[in-house]
Amino acid sequence: MKTAIYSFAWFISTVAQAAPAPLIYWDFLGGGDGVRMTQIVDEFNKSQNEIRVTKSTLTWGEPFYTKVHTAVVSGETPDIMTYHLSRFPAGITSKDLRPITTEELAQAGLKASDFQKSLVDRSLEVSKKYGQADQLFGVPLDIHTLVLYYNKTALQKAGLLSADGKPTGTEGIEAFTQMLTAAKGKTRLLPIAWSTNSADPASCWRLLYTLFKQQNGDFVKNGQLSFEDLANQGRKALQVIADWAKGGLVPKNTTYPAMVALFTAGRSVFMINGNWEVPTLVDLQKQSKLPFEYGIVPFPKLFDGQATWADSHQFAIPNNMKKPASPEKVAAALKFVAYVVKQLAWAGGGHIPAYLPLQESDAYKQLSPNNQYSAGAAKDVVFEPELQIFGVGSPSLTAVSSFLIPVINGQTPVDKGLTQFTAELEKYAKQH
Repeated sequence: MKTAIYSFAWFISTVAQAAPAPLIYWDFLGGGDGVRMTQIVDEFNKSQNEIRVTKSTLTWGEPFYTKVHTAVVSGETPDIMTYHLSRFPAGITSKDLRPITTEELAQAGLKASDFQKSLVDRSLEVSKKYGQADQLFGVPLDIHTLVLYYNKTALQKAGLLSADGKPTGTEGIEAFTQMLTAAKGKTRLLPIAWSTNSADPASCWRLLYTLFKQQNGDFVKNGQLSFEDLANQGRKALQVIADWAKGGLVPKNTTYPAMVALFTAGRSVFMINGNWEVPTLVDLQKQSKLPFEYGIVPFPKLFDGQATWADSHQFAIPNNMKKPASPEKVAAALKFVAYVVKQLAWAGGGHIPAYLPLQESDAYKQLSPNNQYSAGAAKDVVFEPELQIFGVGSPSLTAVSSFLIPVINGQTPVDKGLTQFTAELEKYAKQH
């Protein structure tokens, strides 16, 4: 009898030891991103028996970050989560993020120099600014940035395609506007599919910020919020887009799905959007549902510089003060992260890998259509201002929706819109 009891106890102990450690992962990844991450998680779970990752996808933007903060306060956090680099200022200030040490990274076989330097530098700049010098609060997964999609078939017929298969007239704002006007006349298509609806302030902000930064504009002077450049470089950027809308070069009051539909249906010559829409075009082409040949180039240099808006998906560990993560749990989380950052499958979503051995690999360099834009786009990125009021789900996007999109849609004069935008950001800045 005793032998049977001991044997049963040994069996239970063995089963318990063999059971993989659970790891709870939150993300905000929808569409093709979500499908790819689910596949990667499944493959990770199959690749080993030590850790079992359970993924939950929450709503992108402000709802996600509100949920994270609530979880931190209550002590009921996930073990690992995706997090935008642009959200780090707010996340660090709210004490939602736990720093990740050099030793913890090393245990997972990673080091900061494995990742694109601009991402690591920005992360360290933000942590230093908010009182956590030399601490990393995330492990970079990718870079996502604006690119220019184009209808190669339409441009060729219009005589606006160069010998190397790229659009002509992309050198400078005047030449670009002239080319768009010519494309409209010769193709009878909408020149640029772009989202101009107040429900999607992010699309508007990405382009405005790009044109602003290409003129060397900045919202940060001596570490503080500044509107000095908004009256000049900001005004010019907004006026350019408002003039495009007035001239029928971009549509008014168009939603994000409508923008994508306009381009993929062959009803526009260009689309200004993030590289995350690459899978849409790849899939439609595979299904023979794309009525034209397409190309992608880095966003063009329309002013003094090549700077282009960008953000980065990162992996972060919630700062659970009530139930701090054990060293074993942190090690498990970072083992999972180390697996994911090395997967080429994520680059299939259009993103540029942050992990340099992957970014510089032959496999990635041969990945099409990414190889049409990735080399240039990766080096010319410029990130959101390192202030709490900017970034995904931030007050700045609410202000864009309320005051700048009406300017583009011809409902508000440029100067009035900028005055209102400035006043709103000043109000939020005082609260922070």
